[in-house]
Amino acid sequence: MAKIKLDNPFPEYGYFGPEYFCDREKETEKLTVALLNGSNVTLMAPRRIGKTGLILHSFQRIKEKYNNVHCFYVDIFPAKTFDQMVRFMANAIIGKLDSPSQSVKRKLNNFIAALRPTVSPDPVSGMPTFSFTVAPEDARQTLQQVFEYMKESGQTCFLAIDEFQQVCQYTDLGVAAFIRSIIQFIPNVHIIFSGSQQHLLANMFMSPQHPFFSSSQIMSIHEIDEEKYRFFANGFFRKHNKEFAQDVFHYLYSSVDGQTWYIQKILNRLYRKPKIDLTEAEVKNAINEIISEQEINYQVNYNLLTENQSRLLTAIASEGVVKAPTAQDFIRKYRLPAPSSIKLALTSLTEKEFLHCTPEGYYLVYDRFFGLWLKRLMD
Repeated sequence: MAKIKLDNPFPEYGYFGPEYFCDREKETEKLTVALLNGSNVTLMAPRRIGKTGLILHSFQRIKEKYNNVHCFYVDIFPAKTFDQMVRFMANAIIGKLDSPSQSVKRKLNNFIAALRPTVSPDPVSGMPTFSFTVAPEDARQTLQQVFEYMKESGQTCFLAIDEFQQVCQYTDLGVAAFIRSIIQFIPNVHIIFSGSQQHLLANMFMSPQHPFFSSSQIMSIHEIDEEKYRFFANGFFRKHNKEFAQDVFHYLYSSVDGQTWYIQKILNRLYRKPKIDLTEAEVKNAINEIISEQEINYQVNYNLLTENQSRLLTAIASEGVVKAPTAQDFIRKYRLPAPSSIKLALTSLTEKEFLHCTPEGYYLVYDRFFGLWLKRLMD
């Protein structure tokens, strides 16, 4: 990919090359080695910790090493139905592996006709671009054709399907088994199944009753090491003759539990202000600015909760991390309702992703900035 020079070296979204990517050396090596050795990988981690960046960084490494490979990234989180998922897949892949041979072109032309393509100009280049629609009754056949297209190309393909747990929500019967039946016979396509709802992915890939059981290498990622992140950040801030002292960066890092996206957002905000000193007070000011900009959204979301949900969510935000929300000490401290009511509220808040439950069973507010806003309600 072409090298991009950013005015602000701490992008909040997207991947802009290795220069702006912090650490993850071991994770990148593990992921690329698995893919290059023919394994599919299931990548599990909470949202906003850096899964997408790791995937795109690993794809970049692979493309730098091998010129004749193709990497595709498809986020199916917005796909609420199976046919929508298939449409996302088709739009990401079809046409990207065209062969100059007439036979492949003929097959592609027939395939495109079946997919009901629409043509529109690219808003930047002005060149015509294809997009596809998929009828629900044709979704299975179309998905099979998408993978057949990759198989017939004869080229090595790496495909990342992000938020793959969405497949569990589709009402079509046997979707997971159908997908599994397709991919197991395509040796030139290697897949990353990634997602943020770890309990759903774990059930899909680790339960003997599920079609995807033992079909991939399981991998998870955690927070980037604090000192490595500080070294990375200081590399850019030194251009302004500044750097983070250890205690100041620890305050920044710990305020958002070391979660990558939140750290990036704070660093991005601080980098915009070349005249300030990197002090704890300035870090706090940057966090307050970000929270203030989202306050209306936080208030709207908070008002949509039931009383029991709002009280429990605020109590957990105040504690930061809670191991046993139904424990009597916790209930008495925050004057919460009965354990049965708390369990109902916990289930609802977790399903709506207001709360995150770690694999160790700890509960915390999913959106760290929202958690800081909620904590203020108790001050």
